[in-house]
Amino acid sequence: MSDVFGISVSALTAFQNAITVTSNNIANASTPGYDDESAILTEAIPQSNGSATVGSGVVVSGVTRAYSQAAAGQLNTSQSTLGQLTTLQTYTNQIDNVLGTTGGGLSTALTTYYSAWSNVANDPTSSASRQALLNAAQGVASSLQSTATQLNAMSTDVNNHITADVTQINSISSSIAVLNKQIVVSTAENGGQAPNDLLDQRDQLVSTLSGVVGVSTTTSSDGALNVFVGNGQPLVLDGSAYQLTAMPDQYNAEQFDITSSSSSGSNIDSSLTSGDLGGLLAARTQAIAPALNQLGQIATAISQSANTQQTAGVDLSGNVGTAIFSVAAPTATPSSKNTGTASAAVSVSNIGTLTADSYVLTYKAGAYSLTNSTDGTNVPVTGTGTVANPLTANGISIVLTGTPAANDSFLIQPTAQAASSISVAITDPSKIAAGSAIKATAATTNTGSATIDTGTVIDPANAALLTPASIVFATPTTYSINGGAVQTLASTGTIAANGWQVQITGTPAAGDTFNVAQNSGGSGDNRNALASAAQQTTGVLNSGTTSITDGVSAMITDIGSQAAQINTAQTAQTAVNTAASASVNSVSGVNLDQEAADLLQWQQAYQAAAQALTIANSLFTTLITSLNTTT
Repeated sequence: MSDVFGISVSALTAFQNAITVTSNNIANASTPGYDDESAILTEAIPQSNGSATVGSGVVVSGVTRAYSQAAAGQLNTSQSTLGQLTTLQTYTNQIDNVLGTTGGGLSTALTTYYSAWSNVANDPTSSASRQALLNAAQGVASSLQSTATQLNAMSTDVNNHITADVTQINSISSSIAVLNKQIVVSTAENGGQAPNDLLDQRDQLVSTLSGVVGVSTTTSSDGALNVFVGNGQPLVLDGSAYQLTAMPDQYNAEQFDITSSSSSGSNIDSSLTSGDLGGLLAARTQAIAPALNQLGQIATAISQSANTQQTAGVDLSGNVGTAIFSVAAPTATPSSKNTGTASAAVSVSNIGTLTADSYVLTYKAGAYSLTNSTDGTNVPVTGTGTVANPLTANGISIVLTGTPAANDSFLIQPTAQAASSISVAITDPSKIAAGSAIKATAATTNTGSATIDTGTVIDPANAALLTPASIVFATPTTYSINGGAVQTLASTGTIAANGWQVQITGTPAAGDTFNVAQNSGGSGDNRNALASAAQQTTGVLNSGTTSITDGVSAMITDIGSQAAQINTAQTAQTAVNTAASASVNSVSGVNLDQEAADLLQWQQAYQAAAQALTIANSLFTTLITSLNTTT
């Protein structure tokens, strides 16, 4: 009879536990990270009475959770990729919006600016036209400054979010390490039965962490979970957590790089390519910095081309024109790790070959080398770095002074500061150089049929540009300049010297003279204004193949294309993540319909076990009564 009682009690206990587990599932159906649990019922060890073996009931051998490491791993990976793309999408869309509005405004401002030059050419002495030109120039500068300000604000926002992400990562990794210790102890104390609630908490932390930074995991034999980031840098090992740190960049203290206590403080930015943190780093290097550099390239091109043309002309007072725009020079920032005394000065030497890249200049093995800061590729350089023979590459010149130490380096940014610093350098409308700096005239004593145009400045930087020149023809086809060597007239009639060029039409007679001199009385001359207006379509960038306005259009198109590609990738990854989440839920999620059915099953089983116990009690009572009667 005791066997019947024992079996019934074991059943009551087992089914009560099963009801408890099912009730817990229902209670946690909406709890993030909770994995559906099941009570494992096992037949109790049977008892033998010598002639037969009879079952002895049921026991709960454990409570398992519905968990798939493969499904969870796929979800975490998809979340890391989605986190990176979503963050990158946020910033590329912001940049696209900025360039689509203020950038589009730049295109409008440039059109207004070049139209203003045409208006000055139509009436070179008009103060109103000249003032309108200065206003238009200010519009260009303001548009560039505004766009650069918004891009720099994004960069600051990225740095703030990097700091927040690092704080969150360190907090989560510390929590995982604590849970590891608790899980190891609890598993050992419960005969190898892991605590499901702690496992759920740990897995949920890893899932949250994967959205912030890409991680990989391994499990130790004692149940502890090891977590790694980047190229295998440990974040959690058993019960120990390693900290990430947002450290000031060696070239820019306002920009943060990521270091790890597990890698002796080395920069691990390049290995953090997923999660929100990876998206922030990608936004900085792949979107914000390139946009600032491209905008700076445009600002530099506008400034240099306009200023160069100014020096090719004369203002209302007959003086050679001065710069109309001011823009910051390229920067060469020494690394905070430098130990030598070397310093570097950078200038733009050729706007046509200037790129929108930044570079790292490093001193090794007694020589300097230049690499692209984005991809690390080597950039060929020429020169020795002296004033007489500077290092030159991609449109920039670098002059070095002082004594470098091995591995000293400099961040070279030819255009990063240009857009935010550009401004209009003149305020007096009369200083606008509308007339050409030189003027060619024919001597009144000439007897041939030749005429000469007014001349064109082709090299404003030529030191002899304004030096008076006398062209004297010895024969109809030969001439000398200021008594120099005899030269043969080109079939085109073109003569070039001292930074100017003139065109001879017709046939000169022997002794005919033509003079080229400074256009000191050129207040009504419009040749330089026409040349400035023509810069709207003149090739300036990309070795003279791309105009400034086309460069702006290409920049806006490129950024828009990048944003569109990221949007497409993010949408696709969202679908992947949704599928991965559904896969996890199909394995681990609580199905309330199934739980309701299970609850009814365990209730009926419990009631049946209780009925068996009642019968056993009735039998026992009958037996006792019979024995008493017999006695």
